[in-house]
Parts: sequence; C-alpha cells; structure tokens
Amino acid sequence: MDALDLHDVPTQRRASVAMDAIATSRSTYARQYRRPAALTAREALAALQFEALFVAVAAGNVRNGVVLEDEDFNRLALAIRTIDTITGEVT
Repeated sequence: MDALDLHDVPTQRRASVAMDAIATSRSTYARQYRRPAALTAREALAALQFEALFVAVAAGNVRNGVVLEDEDFNRLALAIRTIDTITGEVT
C-alpha cells in the first residue's frame, strides 16, 4: 500500500490498515516463494512410523541392558534428526 493510500484512511485506522497491508504482503510473498514439500503427508507419516519404531526398539534394548554400539547410536541420532526435520516441515 502506498503512503498516498493511507491519506484516504481515517487517522485512527492508519496503523491498523498499514499492519494489514504488511501481513497480506508477507503472506503473498510466502505463498509465491514457498519451497515444495519434500514428502507427501503419507510419506512423512510412514517415515515417522519407521523412525519411531526404531527409537522404541533402541529404548527397549537400553532398558534391557544392551549397550548401543557406535553404529547403533549414530543411527539413533539420524532417526531423531529425521523426526525433527519432518516435524519442522509441518510447523
């Protein structure tokens, strides 16, 4: 919205109108330049299910006294990053 447009708006409403214009511009920009989703919702849920199952198995093993090898720990860290990444996509 141009500054000239605000002159036609009553003084008490100018701040509100300007904020609405900014919010609309940001929303439009975000829609235009949004990167495409890497996964469909179905794919994301399947990945989350797999990673959650892996975390549950690892937790059960630790509970039963199994010491995680470095490879197991690295895979567990990857599962956590994957879950965080997918969660970050939808929030």
